[in-house]
Amino acid sequence: MSGAKELTKEILDRLDWAALGDIYFHEDGEAELRERRKAIVACGMALSELLLPQLRRGGGSLWVGAGLAELPVLLAESMRGDRQVVAVNLRGDECELLNAAIAAGAPDATLRYQAVDARQAAPGTTFDHLACISLFTDPETWPLLSDVAYGRIAPVQIDVEQFVAEREQARELAANLFARFSRPGLVTTTAEEVSWFLEQAEAVGATIEPSEELVEAAIVGDPVGFLTIR
Repeated sequence: MSGAKELTKEILDRLDWAALGDIYFHEDGEAELRERRKAIVACGMALSELLLPQLRRGGGSLWVGAGLAELPVLLAESMRGDRQVVAVNLRGDECELLNAAIAAGAPDATLRYQAVDARQAAPGTTFDHLACISLFTDPETWPLLSDVAYGRIAPVQIDVEQFVAEREQARELAANLFARFSRPGLVTTTAEEVSWFLEQAEAVGATIEPSEELVEAAIVGDPVGFLTIR
């Protein structure tokens, strides 16, 4: 783990914080993001310590919507060398900034972020670990679903048509990801997103065992845990 921690720090030293901050926040992006630097390392390493012992040799992980907060755990998993690690994020500018920092700070690291839709990533591959952290609650992708998940909107204010449209889009994505998931396997996600995987598991008669240990996400602050699906 210490190797991943040191590599993370090297990469963060070479990160364009101003450019990435503008992507993450509307105002004072660089300052807001830099304030979370220690949390990014600490939370990422804490998640690594819980996650890695649960992953089997020779398997693969699909990290959907992965960004800066996932960097430490992605590095730790990729350094194992016995698993395929695929990290995708639709924001191409974010992927470019993270990849540039990785290339500068850890040129031997195999990890790279891919700016592709998760449904097109690594075609024909199945994964025994699926990670979706604050993906289905992303306010830029699904503003109404996000408002509902976090209780920011009253029921009387819900645009039903918009809600149904966003729900079906998210449901289709969850179904597509679950179709590439091999059981028994593990899902890393937030408490607010568990229901999307419960629905998919129920549809195929799978059982779910939730973890009791949670780690707070470094940037969004959501509690992150694990679902063992059989």
